[in-house]
Amino acid sequence: MSDIFREVDEALQQDKLLKIWKEYRSTIIAALAILILSTAITSFYRSWDTRRDATETERLTNALQADDPQAAIQEVIQDTRKGHKALGLMSAANLYLQDNKKTEAAALFKQIAEDRKSPRNIRDLARVLYVQNAKQADISLLKPLLRDDKSPWVWHARIEAAVFAAHNDKDYAQALEYLEPFKDVKYMPASLKQRALALTDVYTLKLQKAKAKNPANTPATATEKK
Repeated sequence: MSDIFREVDEALQQDKLLKIWKEYRSTIIAALAILILSTAITSFYRSWDTRRDATETERLTNALQADDPQAAIQEVIQDTRKGHKALGLMSAANLYLQDNKKTEAAALFKQIAEDRKSPRNIRDLARVLYVQNAKQADISLLKPLLRDDKSPWVWHARIEAAVFAAHNDKDYAQALEYLEPFKDVKYMPASLKQRALALTDVYTLKLQKAKAKNPANTPATATEKK
């Protein structure tokens, strides 16, 4: 008897499926077609994107090996994507640094830093390198990076900002404020932390000497400001 009930139940289920198929088959077929097409498009784009990345990387590599790499790089970046354009400009800037042409290199670093379409990490690195090499650096270019604790370049930016404040503005209190967070950070390259701590010692001494010479006009230290 149970076999009969099972057969009836299966027949009813098949009948329901048949009715659903007849009523919605055009919709089902269209949905399947869209799924297959979207999968094919995604696969094609990924393949095309990988091939183009490889092609543009090869073009940039060849440009670096050309007789006139600066001119070759400029030609490549005219019709390349933003990520490769930023890398091309970084390569061109590095060539200028090798020739001790810091002004030209700084101009390219600034161009990368101000281009919002460049990859974020490359843009942040360019901010730091610009301040390092520019004769009259626009320190405001570092401000977005100084507020971004998640950037891998934030600590380099703090050091550059401190050096700028101390050497250009003679503002040792401001320099120490940039360097203050280093003492509480455990995980960072040892050389970077050692440099920050060494600068802290130097600028603390300079601030003390400045206060001793002219206590009335000497800016407060970072601790005193609080």
